[in-house]
Amino acid sequence: MADIKLEHAEENSKGRFTVYYDNEEAGYILYEWLPNGNLLTNGTLVYNDFIDKKLGKPLYDALMNFARSKNTRIYPTCPFVVKSMLRDKSVHDLLDEKFKAENNL
Repeated sequence: MADIKLEHAEENSKGRFTVYYDNEEAGYILYEWLPNGNLLTNGTLVYNDFIDKKLGKPLYDALMNFARSKNTRIYPTCPFVVKSMLRDKSVHDLLDEKFKAENNL
């Protein structure tokens, strides 16, 4: 069974969750803090060699858990996070109010 690890790094107003598959960097999810204290998710990438490993899910889960731990909301612009959050009703409370209004939620 593969070893999957996550690392989190934050510098200034930007952050990144990086996923490792058997100690090799396999992808990441990016965010930045908005002036209102919410998070803007602006990029997710799983490298081609790892596409079939379903590593987007641990990255997504890490972001959702981070938002909950910081008691903040997410304004998703990354297509992966937008689609995942819209499908996952358990995280609709984490959606930024402006995003909800713009998407009639």
